[in-house]
Amino acid sequence: MIRRPPRSTLDRSSAASDVYKRQIKEHENEGGVQGRHQRYKSNCEIICTGMKELGFEQLLPDNLQAPIIITFKQPGDSSFNFEKFYNALSEKDFLIYPGKLTVAETFRIGCIGNLNENDMHDTLGPVKEVIQELALKIN
Repeated sequence: MIRRPPRSTLDRSSAASDVYKRQIKEHENEGGVQGRHQRYKSNCEIICTGMKELGFEQLLPDNLQAPIIITFKQPGDSSFNFEKFYNALSEKDFLIYPGKLTVAETFRIGCIGNLNENDMHDTLGPVKEVIQELALKIN
């Protein structure tokens, strides 16, 4: 007896194949690996420059920073509370990641995926607003 997958499985496989083909086409249109790397690098530079201008310090120097996720040191301000900072940004529809290091108190901002330069610039405004709303002293 030959067993065949249920019809719904075949339908999903076809839909998944269509999504995969679309993603491959988008990747090619972006310039492949080099094009995507350039977009991620540009995103990273915007976030790093903007966060530095706001007074945050990256954990890694620019020459070691990969354009994937950027780790920032939490401010030395004793009133800084990561949970409050996170929640305030979340309320503005921006999510950051808690740091997972033992060497320093940190948080992280991602710059890959379906994000572009406008998204990166749009992130910096809410960060500045939250600094003001929470009356944080950065530096």
